[in-house]
Amino acid sequence: MKPKQAEIAVARTLTAAIAELKDPRVPLIVTVERVQISPDLTQAKVFVSSLGEVAPLLEALQHARGHLQREVARALNLRRTPVLEFLEAGQSPFA
Repeated sequence: MKPKQAEIAVARTLTAAIAELKDPRVPLIVTVERVQISPDLTQAKVFVSSLGEVAPLLEALQHARGHLQREVARALNLRRTPVLEFLEAGQSPFA
């Protein structure tokens, strides 16, 4: 699977998985703005946004990272699942 294809698949999978989280820190509307995956498919930067405060959302996503990675692994069927890193959508991708 090419990185661009993987980025699209990860974004779709995470959008559905985040919507199903039952954490009170996760608002009803969370948008996965974009996903950047390294060429070797081992790291994935996930840029998210929501209405209101983003810091509690990032904390909740970091807490649920294991669950979200399992969902990505189940959907993508890759040899290695990318390690997810959640960032605010307005943040520079090179930070």
